[in-house]
Amino acid sequence: MSPWLTCLLLAADVDGSAALRHASALAALGPHPFGSPRTRAAAEYVAAEFRQVGLADVRLQEFDARGAHGTNVIGVLRGTAEEMLVLGAHHDSVAEAPGAYDDGGGVGVLIEVARALASDKTRPRTLVFASFDGEEDTHAPGLPGSRAFIESLGSGARRIVAALVVEMCGARAGSPVFQTIAYPDRLRPGATVVTPAWLIAAAQRGARAEGVAMAVGDPLLPWLYQPGVRTFRVRLYADDMAFLQAGHPAVFVTDSSFSSFYPHYHRATDTADKLDPAALERVARGVLGAVRALRDTAPGPDEAAWFAALGFVLGPLPLAVAAVAALVPGLMRAFAAGGPGRGARLVETPLFGLLYWRHPVPALCSFLLPHLFLPSSRRWLRLVSLLPLLALVGLGLAAGWRGMASGVWLAPWELALAAVSLALLFVGTGGGRPPGPRRRVAKRAR
Repeated sequence: MSPWLTCLLLAADVDGSAALRHASALAALGPHPFGSPRTRAAAEYVAAEFRQVGLADVRLQEFDARGAHGTNVIGVLRGTAEEMLVLGAHHDSVAEAPGAYDDGGGVGVLIEVARALASDKTRPRTLVFASFDGEEDTHAPGLPGSRAFIESLGSGARRIVAALVVEMCGARAGSPVFQTIAYPDRLRPGATVVTPAWLIAAAQRGARAEGVAMAVGDPLLPWLYQPGVRTFRVRLYADDMAFLQAGHPAVFVTDSSFSSFYPHYHRATDTADKLDPAALERVARGVLGAVRALRDTAPGPDEAAWFAALGFVLGPLPLAVAAVAALVPGLMRAFAAGGPGRGARLVETPLFGLLYWRHPVPALCSFLLPHLFLPSSRRWLRLVSLLPLLALVGLGLAAGWRGMASGVWLAPWELALAAVSLALLFVGTGGGRPPGPRRRVAKRAR
């Protein structure tokens, strides 16, 4: 089959113009914040469209949070197994914006993906489509709609295999990505929850099968983004946070990122004329592929230590091997040279091991090249070895300046540990070379 025909058939599964029509209808309501009559109208519109595309058991789920009344919209495509995949978006907006992009585009994509999947006759897992209310509610713990949905399942929530949330999409210059932000763990103070390795691997594989290559976090900075969101407390979030904090694997899709952030976010100018049907179709195809992969993928372990690169997702074992492999050359040099370099490396190695155990991805990003190249006598190699760490710090400062991040996940003692480890590596650079002939001659003379 020719490539152009393949693309034509894939595109026929979803319709970007239809997704734009749904986003326009929701934005036409004007601002519709959580608890307002307009949000109820938005929910009723989504429910009608869910029925129109063929979902079963479509219902309005009422809930109350902090004195406000909200309405989720739930629709189902029954599968042969009781296990369920949840596909979500949110139909409320902030009080200052009509919400065409955030999240009318996401709801439009959700409806189009539901229409495409309704025609599939084979469904190994039940698909639950949910349009949540209250995502824009900022009162802690936030996300009252998705949290109410999870709570309503009771013990049945154990049947959730994964949740895929569609957020902020349809920008002309946007590029679809999977956001894997680290969120605070509600059960373990100071710890985080993040999308597990098996989920991001399956979602990326499925999107590629539909002709959409989706990076992790940022299309230009994916390798820096991954340690970045595990180092800095990102202020952005989506309904995936409610699922992750409840112990269910989740990830969210958007075409907004750090390097290509939507300029009309949460503004009165977030109107439907800014959206592009081709961009919505791109996101919808990526989501469709991810869902088709996830409905057949067996859940894996809850691995938070992973790194996506070159189309692969490296789990805890490959990352640990890389960390050890980077340590070995420097240790060998230090032992051969003796002196203060040997002692410095002997002290630095367990300190780095502790830091890696606590924060594997940031630690590997910051120390992989220093372990390899700081002992070198070449100054340019030493400088190059510090570039990832400097870039990570620069990303955090830039994110903080743009209001996207606030603080770091590392405790003060962990930051001090990192500084001491780096200082010890510099101390050990003096012993980077084994004893040469001149040194041995001098010893014999003495």
